[in-house]
Parts: sequence; structure tokens; C-alpha cells
Amino acid sequence: MHFTPVIPFALALLALGTSLPESTTRPEEGMWLFEALPLKALKEKHNFEPTKEWLDHVRLGSVRFDTGGSGSFVSPNGLVMTNHHVALSTIQKVSTPEKDWVEPGFSSRIYGSEVPGKDLVLRQLVDVKDVTEEVLAVKKEGGDVDAKLVELCKANSNKEEHLDAQPVPLYDGNQYRIYIYHEYDDVRLVFAPAKQVAFYGGDYDNFTYPRWCLDCAFFRVYEDGKPIDSSKWFFPFDTEGAKKDDLVFVSGHPGGTERSLTYEEMVMHRDLWVPQVVALLTNNVKVIKARMEASEQAAFELRDRYFGQMNSLKAFSGHLSGLVDEERMALIKARDDELIAKSGSEDVKTAFATIAAEMEVLKAKHTGEEVDFRRMRSDMAKSVKVCEEAKTTINKARFEAYGAANYPDATFTLRLTYGTVKGYEAGTTKVSPKTTVHGLYERNAAFDNEHPFDLPQQWLDAKGKMDWNTPYNFVCTCDIIGGNSGSPVLSREGKVVGLVFDGNIESLPGNYWFDEEINRTVSVHTAIMIEALTKIYEEKDLVGELMGSSK
Repeated sequence: MHFTPVIPFALALLALGTSLPESTTRPEEGMWLFEALPLKALKEKHNFEPTKEWLDHVRLGSVRFDTGGSGSFVSPNGLVMTNHHVALSTIQKVSTPEKDWVEPGFSSRIYGSEVPGKDLVLRQLVDVKDVTEEVLAVKKEGGDVDAKLVELCKANSNKEEHLDAQPVPLYDGNQYRIYIYHEYDDVRLVFAPAKQVAFYGGDYDNFTYPRWCLDCAFFRVYEDGKPIDSSKWFFPFDTEGAKKDDLVFVSGHPGGTERSLTYEEMVMHRDLWVPQVVALLTNNVKVIKARMEASEQAAFELRDRYFGQMNSLKAFSGHLSGLVDEERMALIKARDDELIAKSGSEDVKTAFATIAAEMEVLKAKHTGEEVDFRRMRSDMAKSVKVCEEAKTTINKARFEAYGAANYPDATFTLRLTYGTVKGYEAGTTKVSPKTTVHGLYERNAAFDNEHPFDLPQQWLDAKGKMDWNTPYNFVCTCDIIGGNSGSPVLSREGKVVGLVFDGNIESLPGNYWFDEEINRTVSVHTAIMIEALTKIYEEKDLVGELMGSSK
């Protein structure tokens, strides 16, 4: 599952893969700003040229969940689709031990009304302003950059019109944007399947593939007590879904990457930072689990937190497995060396040396048996300031050497990535691009319906109704990370063909690099959503709305 991390300093959870030196960046790699898509690569490789209207539609049809994920409008009546695990914290908040909607699921049809989410805000990006020149002018004069950004955001916000502006630094503070969002704070739960169906296979299957997860949930957005009119920007459902080799797009809000780190910074992450995060999360999981086992009330209240901590632990453990891969780290070293050579600048060489020296200071100060995690994190934040000028020098050199191929690290703001539906090789075998309903029931039977491979009784009762050839989950080469959970997978026609919910196990080091050969985005196929909603849940009105056959 893709989540934004619980530790603020490390904003990244996961993306997909590894990277070659930036001069040979593969065209499928990149979490692109909407105004800086690699249009030439799209045209040459996929014969697709997105129009301004297409891009505006995709931007407005996408939303950010402030609980840490993404979503999209999928009907003219304010219906929003996201993951169950993105919705989980909200479902937990509106549940009680007497009326629990996490384990059994929720249906507004059955309960008679949509349930307002607590503390839930969705944001739709309506405008972007480039304020780089204004902010850098203040920085050059030694002024207060934060104060300037607050001033710019205030000037572009309007509470009465539900507009909220937020600053977005890019390229280590070498560029700045103001993102203007329409805020929606009346968001109501429409449907969510049972947690066991959404998270089928539990922690054993988390971050793996093949998968069989119906990791979806639906909300409706209201303003002034009425569902909003989203007819101009919603994404129609394509029940045929994605097929092998199809070009697909993911529009969502990747939580953070650290691909612009230098080799020496990644070595510090490998030797100091990530091991300490793993140790902290391991202890957190142990403590939470003990509390849950000691009390039924704690078990109910802490299940969402435990789920998130376990997810983060597995993700950061994957980060570490990537950083200890000498071959992959050698590629990062080669990337840095290539930039120094291309620039031919002593200043660039000195900038890399400055960062390397600062990383050695950090490691010397905090390596040992007893590490004060908070103090280490504070010192790391101070190191960012120390290295600021060196980072500026390196980023300028990257722009001069690689231009538009130099996409910025993710910042939990809207990005567009593209790729193809494609299987991959794992060890000595091939992995198919899709799974089917047949595979779900076969896996369930092979484990004799034992947890976590059990199914709710209604799924067992519906065996004879289901089309066993229905696609269930599928993989594609899109470049994503935590925060992309709940993002729509779109066809070139701008229709929904899937719903992002995870990456495969090979994707876990993707905070630092990307490898198109083995890293995959894992998504729920639209066909299984319609099949299950129709034949298991009997959600006639919801299906009609998704299919465009209802008001």
C-alpha cells in the first residue's frame, strides 16, 4: 500500500525502481509537472499528443486527499473514487465498536444515507503560478523567503470562494510555485468493501504481485448541502479497462522522492538514516501490537495506526535493501561523476565535495549503539541549510546538462506519469500483466479459506455468479510513489481503466531511483469493480452512476 510516511523528514515511501545516469533517462520515467511533460517522447514512442484541453480536464478531475492520498471525480454528481486504504482513517473515525464499518464495509444504500467524513478535506488544483523570480530576488537580498511565500499565498487565497493557496518549492528551492486549490470539506462516504477484500492477503501480500485486492472506496463531494456539479471534469468509467501494451496515465499526488540526492547523501541514508527509521518503526509496531493484544478497545482504536506503521516499516526496509545494492549505488556515483565531467566546472566539483564532507560529519556524530533519533533528525535538517548553496550549484549544472529531462522530486502535489500495461520477469519466471477472479478463488481454496486468504461469506456464496475471467489487478510501468494511492489510471481518451493502490516488491527502493524493467504500479482493474459492485454488493445505483446510466 502507498502511504505518505509518518516521519516528516523522510517524505518518501515508495516509487517504482532504479535509474540510469540522467543523460540516459528512460522516457517512461518521471513524475512530471503538467506544464513540463516530455511531449516529444510521448509523440515519438506512443504517437500521442495531449491537448491543453486534455491536460486541463485531467488536472481538474484529480483531487488530493489531505489524509495522504489521491482520488478522482468519476461521475457528473461529485462522486470521487479512491483506495480503501486512503479512506481507512476516515472510515475508522466514523465507526464505533457498536457500528463498525471498517471490517464489514459500508454501503449508503444499506444504511440509508451517505456518512459525512470527519476532518476530511479534498483539494482540486485550479491554478498554478510560477513565482520563482519574485522569491529568488528576496533570497538574493537576504530577505525572509518564508514571509514572502506567506504573502503570495495570502494574495491568492479566497476563503469565501473556497480557494486556498500553498507554496511549492522545487529543485531544492531553486524554483517556486504557488498552487491554488479549491477546497472541499463536506465529503461523504458512499461505499467501501470489507477490509479483508480490500487488503486481501494482508501483510504477506503487501507490496507484492500477483495480487487480488479490491482496494477501492467511493465518496461524494458536497457544497452548500448539495452534491457538486462535476460534469465538466469527471472521468468516465471504461469497463473494458486496461489491456496489455496499452498506453496509460496516472494523475496523482506523489508524496515525495529523494532522487536528486547525491551519492554521498544516499550513502548517509544507507549507513545512518534509513536503518534508524527501520529501528524506530520496528519498535513502534511492537508497542502498538502489545497494546492491541491487551485490550479490545485498543485493538479497535489502534488498528488504522498499526496498519500504517506496518506499511511504513515494510517500505523503509525496502529502501534499505535498495541502498545496499552496490550495482545500483554505482549508477548513482556514475551519474554524479558524469555531471562533474559535463559541467567542466570546479564549482560543481567543490559542491559535491562540500556535501560529502557534511555527510561525514553527520555519520561521525550519530553512528553508534545509542542514537538520539530526534537530535539526529534535527542535525539532518541543519545539514540541508549548510548544503543549500552547493545544492543550488548542482541543480543549475543539471539544468544546463539535461534540460527538461531533469524532472523535480515529488512534493505531494499533482503530477502526471505515463507508461504501458506490461508484465515483467521475476527471477527465472515471467509475471503476467493481469490477475483474474479465477486466481482469487484458487488462492482462497489453496489456503482452505484461512486468514489472511479468507473471503467474506458473500464472496463465497457468489462464486457461481462471478465471471471468473474478469480481470482483477494489473501492472503497468508508470512511475509512482506513496501519495499516488487512489490515483486514477487513465487511457489516452481520458477514461478510467484502473485505480492505483500499490507497487510490487521490486519498487521499494524507488524513493531513490527508477528501473522500468522490473518496477511496476499495481492497480485495481475497472472490470472487477463493476463485476463486484453488480454481482456481490448489488449496488445498482452506484453502478448506474459509474456507467453513465443514472442521473
